[in-house]
Amino acid sequence: MTNLADLLPAGGGQNNTDFVADGAISSGAPVVLTAAGKAAAVAENATSPGLGSNAVFEGASVAYVDNTYDTANKRVCVVYRDEGNSNYGTAVVGSIVGKVITWGTPVVYDTNTTTEQVICYDTNAGKVVIAYLDSNIYGSAIVGTIDPATNSISFGAKAQFHTSSTTSVLCIAYDTTNQKSMIGYTNNGSSYMPTAVVASISGTDVSFGTPSAFGGGIYNSNYKAISYDSVESKMIFAYTDGSNNGKAVAAAISGTGVIIPASVSYTSGQGYDVGLAYDATADKTIILFRIGPANDGAAVVVSLSGYTLSFGTVNTFETADIYYPSPVYDSNLGKVVCVYSDSSTNIVARTATITGTSVGLSAETVIHSHYGPYVSTSFDSANAVILTTFQDSNNSDYGTGVCYQSAASVLSNLTSTNLLGIASGAISDTATGTINTWGSRNSAQSSLTIGSDYYVQTDGRIEAGVTNIAFDISSATYTQNFDISSQATIPQAIAFNPTGTKMFIVDIAGQDVNEYALSTGFDVSSASYTQNFSVASQDTAPTGISFNAAGTKMFVCGYTNDKVYEYTLSSGFDLSTASYAQALDVSGQDTLPKDVVFNTDGTKMFVLGGIGEDVNEYTLSAYDISTASFVDSFSVASQESAPDGIAFNTDGTKMFIVGNTDSVFQYNLSSGFDVSTASYASISFSVTSQETGPTGIAFSADGKKMFIVGTQGDDVNQYATTANSFSTTYLIGQAITATQINIKDYTG
Repeated sequence: MTNLADLLPAGGGQNNTDFVADGAISSGAPVVLTAAGKAAAVAENATSPGLGSNAVFEGASVAYVDNTYDTANKRVCVVYRDEGNSNYGTAVVGSIVGKVITWGTPVVYDTNTTTEQVICYDTNAGKVVIAYLDSNIYGSAIVGTIDPATNSISFGAKAQFHTSSTTSVLCIAYDTTNQKSMIGYTNNGSSYMPTAVVASISGTDVSFGTPSAFGGGIYNSNYKAISYDSVESKMIFAYTDGSNNGKAVAAAISGTGVIIPASVSYTSGQGYDVGLAYDATADKTIILFRIGPANDGAAVVVSLSGYTLSFGTVNTFETADIYYPSPVYDSNLGKVVCVYSDSSTNIVARTATITGTSVGLSAETVIHSHYGPYVSTSFDSANAVILTTFQDSNNSDYGTGVCYQSAASVLSNLTSTNLLGIASGAISDTATGTINTWGSRNSAQSSLTIGSDYYVQTDGRIEAGVTNIAFDISSATYTQNFDISSQATIPQAIAFNPTGTKMFIVDIAGQDVNEYALSTGFDVSSASYTQNFSVASQDTAPTGISFNAAGTKMFVCGYTNDKVYEYTLSSGFDLSTASYAQALDVSGQDTLPKDVVFNTDGTKMFVLGGIGEDVNEYTLSAYDISTASFVDSFSVASQESAPDGIAFNTDGTKMFIVGNTDSVFQYNLSSGFDVSTASYASISFSVTSQETGPTGIAFSADGKKMFIVGTQGDDVNQYATTANSFSTTYLIGQAITATQINIKDYTG
């Protein structure tokens, strides 16, 4: 694998490095380092369900095949007995792109005859552990380290967990909580007892705790499987006892030992071939097995609480033989996929759907159209595919693998280790261009918030880690309030200047407009009262307020005279400079005007009517109400019978109404600021917990804060709009200007 640190310049400063582009890269786009040492734009790729082509990993007869997936190196590893090479224990590493497998060169890990072998991946150590039976039939294990650059594997020293020739039937699984593996086997020299032992990795060595036997004597020793329940932090063993009963037991790792209580039967006198998989979505385990005497395919759901196992009803899903059951959890699908060889000599896959304690299986998908012994599976999360490996009886028993994708997915080329930097300019495919790497600065961004951290998303966007979705009230959250009761006891409406450093409240009780200064824009905790302006000479029941962009015109509506009043301010947003100018009679549309707002250039005015329960739209010359003419109205009566406050988003494609139901209702407009195109968006937000008499609404300039004023609390309540769903996994750096990001140090 190309080492990122080796390619980047040493030391700090303006680290700009030239790379060849793998695909066209836009200026300012985040890029990843490819395995070939090139730069590629961060992007997502949609993939479709389906089957890849068979890929032979061993051109000779194989047996006892098993495989696992290395999540760090994004490689699969297969272990098997190479019958074309003296039955040596052998491993091979494969890389998958889409559904295509490329195998490395097989590597022998034991130059003696081996029989059974199983493998799992240790995420803490970043290595695989192989448990197998050596030439003496001793229980042995070895640690493997995968090299992704060469698709190869190297091994530490062999160790033995059972030193007598009485071992058989191996299984293995990894415990993510205790960061150790558990090996299951049968002690043939001790009443055929199923036994568990803990395996710990240190460097390239593996050591073992004290083995623990359980479950009584076993006769059909070919049937045993193990999986890990991540919620309960326990292993589940399934096995066949001496009377052919299907049994299961929960086992917990304690230090290097194993705690195992009594086992429980899930089927009586007829349980053979066993496969297990934990369904992380349903938090249940599926046992896939062959049920006698007809050897039909069967499945049962296992629920675990503490050490207590409970089982659903056994589902006999196929009235024919099944062999080598190998269920696997598909995290892309969110379900277990059951893979096995059927009586029609095919390897097939069925999706298992858990409902309560029952399991249903889908129709078969043929993975391989001939019989295949030694079926094993693992899930490649990077490609969203299931790797199935097997002995291909149709091709001289060669070791073969094939990829199967059960559901469509969207995959990204971005990982936790390959983020390279940001392109300083556009780079054509195969051309050489400059990438701003760690310790550098990229100046090709726009609209950044200075001081904010920025993160690369899996689709190539660069987003702030802590932000909210503008004008999204669907999951808004209350943050704080500001008491205005000393100035306004029946507050009706609220407005801000564009920077949020001034706030204005209309009050019926005082028949005035109250002005407040905010030391931090749109932060009501920083507000302080400064002055007021009486509108009593025009209207004794003022209800709504709005300003032009410069704050040199103020508009107040009231229902004493059913008019909108215009005032001029010689100093913008300074009420001490306000004077009355003119009025517009709106009684022809509504005799209870409750609020007034404008579009961004003042050529449209909207008056909220309390009697008509509607929004009335007017056209006018910019902020000149003497030129206003009525255009249309839109009813909000189906949502709000007593509307009090209105607001729009910046482009007028969203409209918000608040009123007597104590909720904010959102409407969508297909044409901005045209109420004839409005429709209810089926989105509302209740403010009851803060205010049971809401009368006014406003948003911050960026749409990420909402403010509600009301008569019951006599206060201004501040809310944060819906938090974003952006990933904060891939930090790229911090904004130092609106167009520049200081890129973080990845290698330190």
